[in-house]
Parts: sequence; structure tokens; C-alpha cells
Amino acid sequence: MRRTSLRLPAISVWAAALLLFCSTSAMADGPLTARRHSGSDLMFGAYTYGGVWGGMDPVLDLEAAIGRRLDIVHWFTSFDNDWDAAMVEPLGRSGRLPLISWQPMNVSTADIAAGTIDDYLAGWADGVAAYGMPVYLRPFPEMNGDWTAWNGNSGDLVAAWRHMVDLFAEHGADNVRWVWSPNVTDEPRADWNRMENYYPGAEYVDVLALDGYNWGSVRDGTAWQSFAEILATGYGRLTALGSQPIWMAETASAETGGDKGLWIEEMFGAAGEFPQLDAIVWFNENKETDWRVASSAAALASFQQQLPGLGDELAGTTTVR
Repeated sequence: MRRTSLRLPAISVWAAALLLFCSTSAMADGPLTARRHSGSDLMFGAYTYGGVWGGMDPVLDLEAAIGRRLDIVHWFTSFDNDWDAAMVEPLGRSGRLPLISWQPMNVSTADIAAGTIDDYLAGWADGVAAYGMPVYLRPFPEMNGDWTAWNGNSGDLVAAWRHMVDLFAEHGADNVRWVWSPNVTDEPRADWNRMENYYPGAEYVDVLALDGYNWGSVRDGTAWQSFAEILATGYGRLTALGSQPIWMAETASAETGGDKGLWIEEMFGAAGEFPQLDAIVWFNENKETDWRVASSAAALASFQQQLPGLGDELAGTTTVR
């Protein structure tokens, strides 16, 4: 079964969520585009370590630091975890959009496609449907990267993706938005591993996304790259696949090798060069290097200076714990 998606006009996320909650029957031909802000069509979100697993405090702390409410709150989960309404409800009540990266650590894409875990998937579908507001699901992230367990068999992944989409539709989860998110480059860079091979088709994808980082001089063989250079690596390949909104689902910059504060400033300035780009989601963790918003005073100051240009909704105005 192929799903029919929703498309809503350029209104605030809270209004979009309320509209969807009140009437999920307003159907059209394309994917939902959730836009907000009086000053910009660009949404800004973040993954922050701890996410919403232990409550909203990590999110609220980040918002307090940058001086603005996040449009998108991102976290990771696996196919070992059940749907948990308590993790999304505070976001829906405050107009934030949940972006959930869903990783099959202990089940193969072939088994998913064959229906082996349908009861588990049905629990998620029923939970999303009951929630009623938009939920952005990002299964199999970075599938064209050989560091993921789901890399390598594109046919099984496509079949698994389509099976999941059809199952959610059968359970009435019309408020789910499917985010297809390869790495910005294919690793390994071989024809069999091209990101396009993993694409399940426009009717099964609501948001096209990329993951890409400025590694600076952190690793041997890497060099400083601007946000525009990183995004341009995969942007044209995505636009050739479909007209859906494009998100930078994971991005951040290292401190070493250049000026991170300037990099952030130029990131927001360059966003307008990519017409389909709807959202930037920052990876806010000290992991391979310190990717965090506040890795330095200059980096934090740059966010504080740039984010008001996206709209005037500051953290603390409608926060919910």
C-alpha cells in the first residue's frame, strides 16, 4: 500500500500541529512542509546528549544558552525500544517537532521486510497515530556509510522501508513523516553503495536529508570545509530524486583547523543558496571532537547572533518540562 501524504501551508509549527491534531483528513498530493518563523523559512533543531530520555532539561538548557526555542528536537533510538509517548508529548504541547533516528541494531533489514517484527512495528504505528501530531521518523540513518549495520544490501533496505511505511499507513498513522537520510558522501565510494540505490521512492519519503560535518584538521586527510561545500556535495543528488523538503539532519563543525564562530555565521548565510533546504539540525555532543554549540565562547556567540534572524520565539516563552 502506498501512502498519501499531507501538505500544509507555510504557517507556524504549533498551528500546523494543531491543524493536524484537529483534522488529519485534509489530504493532498505531497509531503507535509512544516514551516514557521516570521523572519525565515529555515527551521533550526538539535540533537543534544541525553536528549529527552531523562526529561526536557537537556533541551531547555541548550535553548537557554542559544536564546531561542528549538524547532526540531532530535534523538536516537533502536528497534529494541518501544514507542514511548512520554518522550514526545512535551514537544507537541510546545510546538517543537520530534525527529527520531531509528536504528535496527539487532534485526536485519531482510527480517524487517519479511514481517518478522510486525508486532513491534505495529506498537510504534499505533503510538504515533494516538499522538496525533507530526512525528518525523528517520530509519536507517547514514545507510550508505559502511560504519552502519544496515549498509550494503540496498534491495533489502528499500523493501524494509516500504514495508514499514505501508504498515504505518494501515494502522492509521497518517501523522508520521518519513525522513530518508544518507551520509553526504558514499563510503565506500563505489557504484553498489551509491545513496540513490537505497532510495525507496518519492511516494515513501516525506523529507530528504543529509548528514555532513566539518572535520577540520581533527582527522588525518581531512580539511576545513564550509557548510555550503559540505551540503553541495549531496544536495544536487537529492534534488534529482524528488521535490521534497531537504533537511541537514546532522551537522556541526570542529574547532580545529579554522574559525568555528565564522563557520556558523556563514552556515546561516549560505542556507538561502539551497532553495529546498528547510531545516538545519545541529549535533550537539562532545564525541569524536567537540561538536557542541558552546565548544567555545566564539561559537556560542555566533549562534546567539544568528538565530534571532530565524524568528523571535525565544526559549522560555512556551517551554514545557
